Amino acid sequence: MKNRFVHFGLVLLVIAAISAGVLGLVNNFTKTVIAANNEKSQNAAKREVLADAAKFVEEEAKEIDGLQFVPGYNDQGEIVGYVTTVASPGYGGDITFILGIKRDGQIAGLRIVNQSETPGLGAKIGDLSWQDHWIGKDASYEFNKSTDAFAGATISPRAVYTGIIKALNAFKDGGMN
Repeated sequence: MKNRFVHFGLVLLVIAAISAGVLGLVNNFTKTVIAANNEKSQNAAKREVLADAAKFVEEEAKEIDGLQFVPGYNDQGEIVGYVTTVASPGYGGDITFILGIKRDGQIAGLRIVNQSETPGLGAKIGDLSWQDHWIGKDASYEFNKSTDAFAGATISPRAVYTGIIKALNAFKDGGMN
């Protein structure tokens, strides 16, 4: 009977080792694909939030208050604005978004790239119409619960607002406008 337990234990150990090896291989393969897809979606979001930019030069990024501001250039080689990725704590976890800022400090665009807010409530921050209503606002803008939030959900919109103001103030304090 003792040998039976050892035998079954060894069989189980071999099965677990093979499974772990296969999972490790699949993870190594998919993590590069996932990283490439994330980079593509981030680049697409950058082009959406700063439409006047023809290219972005990551090497010229300026770091201010923990945020990377990547300059966007038009076809003539002039800086038209900056993009930054902001993570702000929401109700269901961090809300990550790309913010486009014109040289004058106004918001050129906003795209939520990752969020896990409550479906039907805070997840409404993913609606493009809500994201686009921030265009043209600057660091002096104050949160207005009636226009910036949703019925029953103020934490998620306020989290985005807080991240926006943090980025706009860093932009202004960094003297980039």
